[in-house]
Amino acid sequence: MNIKELLQRIQTSFRKKKEEPNEIVQGFLRVLENARVEELTCDEIFSTLDEYVEREVGAHNAADLMPLIREHLDICPDCHEEYEALLKVIEEAGEK
Repeated sequence: MNIKELLQRIQTSFRKKKEEPNEIVQGFLRVLENARVEELTCDEIFSTLDEYVEREVGAHNAADLMPLIREHLDICPDCHEEYEALLKVIEEAGEK
């Protein structure tokens, strides 16, 4: 789940209630709305994809170690295709 989805869920839960959220909660929501999460570009993904795949093949949970890469792979078909191709090459090389 990314930050935008989290914000939407929080805001939706407050809309269902008749009472207004208190100032602390409203302040927290403003902070979250203004937070800028750095999104990785495809070029940045390509430059670190080999490390990500090696961690994944090496039985490490790459998604936990590199969550921004996993998130990008989930939303970008081009990068996901590159990931799948690299994963296949590394797995086949390991079988030999």
